Amino acid sequence: MSVLVGAILIAALLALLAIVRSSREPAPGPKRRGVAVDTGHQAPAKVAASPATPPVVAAIPEDLARFRMVRSSDISAARQVILLEEMERIFLPPRSLRELSDPDFIASGSTRELADFLMREPVLAARVLGVVNSPLHGLQSPIVSVQHAINFLGINAVRSIAMRFLVEESYRTETPSLQSLYARIWDAGLMGSEICTMLSQRLGFTDGGASATVTVLSFVGDFAVLTLLPPDIALETWEHGLFERTRTQQDNLGFNAVVAGHLLLQQWGLPPRIVSGVERVGFMLDSPADQGSPEACRLALCYASARLGENIAMGRVREVAHLSLKPEGQPELAHLQGYLAQPAFARLPEIMQSQEVLNAFARMITAARKGQR
Repeated sequence: MSVLVGAILIAALLALLAIVRSSREPAPGPKRRGVAVDTGHQAPAKVAASPATPPVVAAIPEDLARFRMVRSSDISAARQVILLEEMERIFLPPRSLRELSDPDFIASGSTRELADFLMREPVLAARVLGVVNSPLHGLQSPIVSVQHAINFLGINAVRSIAMRFLVEESYRTETPSLQSLYARIWDAGLMGSEICTMLSQRLGFTDGGASATVTVLSFVGDFAVLTLLPPDIALETWEHGLFERTRTQQDNLGFNAVVAGHLLLQQWGLPPRIVSGVERVGFMLDSPADQGSPEACRLALCYASARLGENIAMGRVREVAHLSLKPEGQPELAHLQGYLAQPAFARLPEIMQSQEVLNAFARMITAARKGQR
């Protein structure tokens, strides 16, 4: 009986508590939104799902739009063998070239290692010092040691000069007009390499050593083609820019300097990354921009630097104010505009107008003028 009474009392208490709680709760009203707190973070605006719009660049000239460069893949293996046989006049360069272009050697950035390398090649060291003390570098006092040259000009500049002479050992001509042309093409490679190093540093690009190497070696195929063309046509092709020159090469030989350079660098056993980089740089003539690729931007700078160096060395630019990467009158720069529109190159116009860079360009133009007298 007592258990029954206790249960009744507990039930009554629970009911009483429920009545009290319900009387304290507010009557249900309309739902209210929480107040947003400004944390300083701005949510990204919603964008309609559509393909990314590429940067607005200059229109591609009609002749260039219709033009297609011959690729190595367009040539059969048997034909490639024949091409290499036709270029047998080009001797195999010293094994030193492979050592100098080795990725580990480039990545080490060791001035002592490069100095030791050059001192093992006394003739090469002497030729390097000759270029270092030429008007190209506008020195106030002579440089008399390899180590001093490296400290003054930088490891990439001295390495490029050494590579020039090592590759030059593979080319010989008895034609005076071609000898002069060879010298100017080598100057184009050296100037392009220096420009590439200078701009790479200011743009914050990494791997400047590899970029400088690719830039100077991007002219190797041009020398090979010169040995295969009749001298008059060979000379005439260099009166124009890269586009007209490449079109003439394909009309006369069925291939171009990029293919020749690719086959030779492979045969010489140079590192695959260097060989591939040189080929990709060459094909930027007719290739739309590879959007957003850091490697593509690095190679685009090699291509741009090579074109600037070529225009200076060949005497097409007589004043700094006329040096330009704009495509007007230079169809070979049309596709480059797509690369230059990338964020990585946003500071390039400002950099190219800086006094230090303008002084470097002026020095190169002056040296080119003296060399053409």
